[in-house]
Amino acid sequence: MKYSFCLILAFMVVVLQPAKAQQSNVKCFPSEWWTGMQYNKLLLTFFGHEMALNNASVDYGGVSIIRQFPGENKSYLFVEIEISPSASAGTIPIRFTRANRNVATHNFRLLSRATPHTVSKLNSSDIIYQIVPDRFINSDMSNDNIQGFYERMDRLNPSGIHGGDIQGITNAANYLEQLGVTAIELTPLYESNQLVLSYERFAPTNHFAMDPRLGSLIHLNNLISVYRSKNIKVILTMVLHKIGNQHPFGLNPPFQDWIPPRASHSSDGSNFTVFADPYASKEDYRRHTLAWEAFDTPSLNHENKELRRYLIQHVIWWIETTKPEAIKIEKTHQNHPLLLHELTSAIIQDYPELNIISAPETATAALNQYWLKGDTLPFYFTHVTDMPLYNSWEDVFTEFRRSDAILNNIYQTFASDRVYKTDVADQLIFYGDRHNSTRLFTLAEKDLNLFKMYMSFLLTVRGVPAFLYGTEVLMEGYAPEGNGFVRGGFPGGWPGDQVNAMNRATLSANQREAVDYIRNLLTWRKNNPELMQGRTIQFEPTNHVYAFFRTSNNKKLMVLINNHPDAPRRIEPSRFAETLGPIGQTLNVVTGETASGLGNLILNPKGILILEIQNRLPDR
Repeated sequence: MKYSFCLILAFMVVVLQPAKAQQSNVKCFPSEWWTGMQYNKLLLTFFGHEMALNNASVDYGGVSIIRQFPGENKSYLFVEIEISPSASAGTIPIRFTRANRNVATHNFRLLSRATPHTVSKLNSSDIIYQIVPDRFINSDMSNDNIQGFYERMDRLNPSGIHGGDIQGITNAANYLEQLGVTAIELTPLYESNQLVLSYERFAPTNHFAMDPRLGSLIHLNNLISVYRSKNIKVILTMVLHKIGNQHPFGLNPPFQDWIPPRASHSSDGSNFTVFADPYASKEDYRRHTLAWEAFDTPSLNHENKELRRYLIQHVIWWIETTKPEAIKIEKTHQNHPLLLHELTSAIIQDYPELNIISAPETATAALNQYWLKGDTLPFYFTHVTDMPLYNSWEDVFTEFRRSDAILNNIYQTFASDRVYKTDVADQLIFYGDRHNSTRLFTLAEKDLNLFKMYMSFLLTVRGVPAFLYGTEVLMEGYAPEGNGFVRGGFPGGWPGDQVNAMNRATLSANQREAVDYIRNLLTWRKNNPELMQGRTIQFEPTNHVYAFFRTSNNKKLMVLINNHPDAPRRIEPSRFAETLGPIGQTLNVVTGETASGLGNLILNPKGILILEIQNRLPDR
């Protein structure tokens, strides 16, 4: 009897061990969802050893399987489920059988949806501070190197891991609040276990996980909560057009058409016209759909409807898991219009107030309008980045030979705003500098006065202004040398930094002057939201001088720019008499000086004047 019992026990171990091993290795994307969602039909992607040979079943009230089908790759099984309004939160065992034998079980989590996701609208009284998390502040050295991740921390490598993390950004909340920031934008947070450039996180290797070298989702949720308590919005960046080649789809795609072959299609991703072109050839459309952006970042074929569902679900998962105020779709022009239509349509069902930012790289307002609203397939973006203005503005204050003509480019760009049909003050996001452009102080030829011109223009024109972390302390970086040089370490973000942006005593005289200048402008903006959301009136540039106004019910902001490199300009207020109206007190926004009326206005060469003008009430 003892011998027979041992035989039976040994048999059970042999039979049951493979099933247990398979169960532990089954991965599901997404691995959880929520009750009460409008988006309640999910396509679950199961990944594991020979998953395609299995059959899935569910026995849970209010949850049913609509269909299931195997991938071409035997490692994938797709199961579409529907979650009815009657379903309760809990753990849903999804059982897999093969030849009538149970081989694995995956516990899918159905969570109770929290209170409705309410957000504040991103508008032109806001100021966005863009952060590359790896390069901002390293507050937790223990997560700099994670076992199983290819890249190790190397601060000497401009393209390597430097160690910044989510907790470091959380710790900077008071600093950014005092600076005057009202929104932060985080570049992607995805797990990116790539061989190189994994610090960027623009090449996901898991769409449903945050890179542990940045911290955990608990850290991210805490960050969003801390910033929300300070009335600072948080914007998360989503990447839909590519993955890292170490992603399971890159290594073993479920279907061959999900990932186009690299050899037959390559592109630098710079053609932003094709999808928006009503006359585009089918050949160009197809080529643009399948083009790889880089050798190690496979493109995703958005013409595949199941892949589109996977991408849409991952965006909704991030929104519901972290509850940001906004999401941004990186390089929108690299995404198929059908995906953008389906994505934004799905988002507004469950998050009608969410700020959804389109970020194409465009040259004209007409193309920008397309990437905001779409055409035959409508997009439901709330905002679009303003590359047409950036292209006109990039060299406007450093160009001497055409200082007058280049102002006219600005004038013409603003005149093109008519294509947007509606007031663009709250729709357009204008980056002075960003994670992949030359930094403003470098663009200004390291001239503090030119830098002030750039910042003054950025913070007073229509639209939502944005700039890159560290710009306030004159960080440098020239984009043609490589993005790693633009994304340098934030001063004071690492132990041993001699300069600390948050410690005024360590800053140079120019850095202190720059910080004070920007803080004064941002404080003024906070106190005058109605002007920043007001109407814009511009005057044709003449004799190297350009003028524009922002208006509200009882006051105006007047901005005067002299772009001549050598000669001062005397400004006759009479030119603006009708727009100015009856003038009461004036305030120099930068210096804080006040006066009655305008008086003589003299603009220095390469100078900018910003005046708040109170309208004088009529005599009774």
